Formats: sequence, structure tokens, C-alpha cells
Amino acid sequence: MDEKKSSISSLFKDEIRLDIIAKIMWQYKKKFILPVVATCLGTYLFLVCLPRYYSATVKLAPESTSPNIGGGLSSIASSFGVKLGDMATSDAIVPEFYPDLMESTDFIVPLFYVEVETKDGDFKGPFVEYITKVQPVAWWERLYNWAKNLIKKPEPLNTGKGYKINPFQLNKTETEVVKGISSCINCRVDKKTDVISITTTARDPLVAAQLADSVKVKLQQFIIDYRTEKARGDVRHYTALSEQLKAKYDSAKTAYAEYVDTHRDLILQSYKSEEETYENELQAAYSAYNVVRQQLQYSESKLQERTPSFTVIQNATVPIKPAGPKRMFNSLAMAFLAFIIVTIRLVMKHYKSFV
Repeated sequence: MDEKKSSISSLFKDEIRLDIIAKIMWQYKKKFILPVVATCLGTYLFLVCLPRYYSATVKLAPESTSPNIGGGLSSIASSFGVKLGDMATSDAIVPEFYPDLMESTDFIVPLFYVEVETKDGDFKGPFVEYITKVQPVAWWERLYNWAKNLIKKPEPLNTGKGYKINPFQLNKTETEVVKGISSCINCRVDKKTDVISITTTARDPLVAAQLADSVKVKLQQFIIDYRTEKARGDVRHYTALSEQLKAKYDSAKTAYAEYVDTHRDLILQSYKSEEETYENELQAAYSAYNVVRQQLQYSESKLQERTPSFTVIQNATVPIKPAGPKRMFNSLAMAFLAFIIVTIRLVMKHYKSFV
């Protein structure tokens, strides 16, 4: 035991000689064959059992609503990852929050119903059906699910036509599917440029590209809905008010026209006074209607102004090569690790005898 401790301590006191290590490795070279080959082969066989997955990436830049403040100071601050414009923005949800948004249940559940199609054309339907019934899985995962279903029957996942899952109340199976879909989506935001990068993974290249495009569209729609929520409310309010005042104006116009037509040749002052009353009511109704129409036009212009535009820097494309698992690279990496471990073990065991 003391001899082993002394040999180990000598390795950490700058007494290691590479020529001795090389001699040890050469003399015991056969001891490397079995662990290195077994590790490489075992890793490769394990990775072969894992289904290949593909990645698709979309990049887009939303229109900024932040005023350009700070001048040169703003550009200096951006080099340190600080955005002065965010201090004056009117948006509560800034691009840095988009990754958190895309992990929310309310964002993930609508993706259940995204129509996808596999590259070989064998499946076409909602994404939830693909991810739960069609996509390939490792054999031990299939065995585990089979054994788990024998012990306890899982809660049903209703994917029938017309059925909508309630994000507020999910059962256990639906919650697991939400987590599975969330793990397929990765969102990153460049703090300096606000460029949003959305990467999706799936076990079919066409499905990965379709999912990336659907997530992009849903994120765009969310940003539009959020930034235009108040403006859209104003448009709805003034539209309804305009319709009410238009009805009142039409009613006053009809009443005034009927009165004038039926009292055209009468000269009594009481009739003229009543005619003026009808005319005043018509003018008041028209003025109120005209004011609301102007407000409606203004709110519509504000809605157009608040609606952001998007610059799509990179659209989703169907990947040609799988993103993983990297079978050859990982096998060689594990073989190299086994080689290092065997070398350390041999050097620690035989170093002293070669000194």
C-alpha cells in the first residue's frame, strides 16, 4: 500500500518522464486492445439503437418599438450587451423574454394541431399524433413504455378531430407531451441585434422544417397580437360606436326629410320651429357621427402603426444530414477516453518499476 502511494505521489511531483510512459505503453500495448475496441464498438452499437434526429433553424428580426436614444452612447453600450433603448420601450415583453414565452403551456398546446408530413409520405396529420404514435423510438424506450402500461394504464390523449386540449387543465399524458414538444424547440435571442433564432428538432427532416416554420408563424402572431392589443380594442370600440351613431344619424335624417315633405307649404311659426328642431337634431347626429368616424380612422392608423413587421433572415429548410447522434465521432471519443484511462492505470501501476 505504501509502495502504491509513493508511486502515485511521484506522478504529481514533476517526476513524470514521457520516455518511461512510452515504454510502459509499448510493453503493455496488448492491454489496450480489448478495452478500447470494446468501448468503441459498444458505444457505436448503443448509438445505432438511438433514432437519428434532424434540426431546422429559422432566424428573424422583429421591428423595434424602442426610440433611438443615447446616440453614440447607445452603440457603445451595445458592445457590452446593454441596450439603452429598452429603458424607454413601451413593451412589457421584450425579445429577451421570448425563450420563456415559448416554454409556456399556452404557446406549446396549439402546436399539437400543426399539420406535418413525413419525408417518406407515410404520415400526414397533427404533430401530436406524429410525436406520440409515429416517430421512431429506441427499443428500450418502447419496452419501458410497454411495461409501464402493464402496471398502470395511461390517461388517454384525445387527438380526435375537433377536440381542443385545455391548457388550463392537462392530464398526465398531455403534460408529458407538452414537455416533449417543448424539448424539441430552442429559442435564442441576440442581445445586441435582437435577432431571434428558433431551432427545432424532430426525427424526420421534413417534420423538423415544418415545425420550425409553424413556431415562427405563431411567434410572429403572438408579437403582433401583443403589440396591437390596445389599438385593436380601440378600433372595435370606435367601430361599434360609429355604427350606433350612424344609425342615429340615418334615423334623424329620415325624420327630418319626412317632416319637411309633409309640412312644405305650411307657414305657421310653430311648424317652422319644429322643423328647426329636427334640423338641429340632424346636425347634432351628423357632428357626433363625424367625430367618431375621425376617431375610428385615427385608431385604424394607430393599429397599422403598431403592427410590427418582421425581417426573415433565414427561412426553414429541410435538413439533408442528421444533427445527431454523431455515431462515429462519439465512438472514437469514447475509445480515446478508454485509451487514456487504461494508460493512467498502467502508468500508476508500473511506473516505479521502470524508474
